[in-house]
Amino acid sequence: MSGIGIEGGCRLTGEMEIQGSKNAVLPVLAASILHSGVTVFTHVPDIADVRASLEILELLGARTEFRDHFLWIDASEAGPSEIPKELGERMRSSVLFLGPLLARFGEGALYRPGGCAIGKRPVDYHLTGLTRLGAELSCEGERILASARHLTGCSVTLPYPSVGATEQLLLAACGANGPTRILGAAREPEIVTLCRYLKMAGAQIDGEGSTEIVVHGFRPVAREIRFQIPGDRIAAGSYLAAAAVTGGRIHVEGIHPSHLWSTICGFRQMGCDLRLDPEGIFLSAPERLTALPFLSTDPYPAFPTDMQSAFLAMMSLADGESVMEENVFEKRLTMAKELNRMGANIEVEGKRARCTGVERLHGAELQGADLRSGAGLIAAALAADGVSTVNGFEHVERGYENMVEILKSLGAKVWKITE
Repeated sequence: MSGIGIEGGCRLTGEMEIQGSKNAVLPVLAASILHSGVTVFTHVPDIADVRASLEILELLGARTEFRDHFLWIDASEAGPSEIPKELGERMRSSVLFLGPLLARFGEGALYRPGGCAIGKRPVDYHLTGLTRLGAELSCEGERILASARHLTGCSVTLPYPSVGATEQLLLAACGANGPTRILGAAREPEIVTLCRYLKMAGAQIDGEGSTEIVVHGFRPVAREIRFQIPGDRIAAGSYLAAAAVTGGRIHVEGIHPSHLWSTICGFRQMGCDLRLDPEGIFLSAPERLTALPFLSTDPYPAFPTDMQSAFLAMMSLADGESVMEENVFEKRLTMAKELNRMGANIEVEGKRARCTGVERLHGAELQGADLRSGAGLIAAALAADGVSTVNGFEHVERGYENMVEILKSLGAKVWKITE
């Protein structure tokens, strides 16, 4: 267990280069199993979930080298192997290895994945989709065993635009005979990134970025693949929110503003001035944020659930009453209890949080239950009077690279606490 100590009251100011995207790199690392050769990834974030993915790849027989955000993977000698429970429980995206294992080797085994405690997050859509493609699945407690003599392309309709299920189907479809049509697909930029990598590896794909994606086939390429991971839109939004709640001014470089459009609209509605360029965002915060009467999370391109915690921190200090509705993960609003311990005035009823902004928050000992709530509590603590401790910082390190040093470079008074 680890924590982060924060002395609040400092405005964040300065420039920063955003890390590579956590949500983009993890499915692409699973996809590297499909390429029986070398892939060189650049701009790879050095975060805990990437390290866990590399352990899985090495367990499967791939060779890896990771240094200074460059990652070299040779999967030519990879083979099927069971992903142990300890590795699977460390991150949600471990389940994404099932699709490429089936596609390349016809079998795979793992345990139901872990990750953040933000709701049920079932993998039913993953398993149903794989079954539709011809996989035979059996479950022994938390253990999932999958095999397929032949995967066959078909039409699969997702009842909800699940990012993970869309990625799983894209990966498995690369081993199917005939076209696979994914209806009701997720549209997130990370889906487009995965499709871009799969095309470089030999897939024929149409429709990425829409609700209907078709995988026509897969012809493995023999050449080395070089692939750059895009900037992390959620990390960028998190640092912008930390600047906004402290009344600061920062320039975040290395992010496409179009990937954050709904979040940018939210910042502007709360009184922030944002200037955009093709590869960055400059934010200047007002003396006090303006309340947002209503904001709800939904799948892309709507406001992202991963930004909900940061905006709830902003709403706690905004002038007026705000309402946040969480429509993706039912447990994300539990962070409101921690904000109330700092003096916030938030009432939660069902999937809605009603927040009457207060003028000041005070320091407290807080518990970050997951990756995004931890980042949101850190933002709130940066704006609070006095000293705060946010425990559970190991969750934050799953997705944010070198956060303590970045915050220091922007003028924050922060330090890591290790037990």
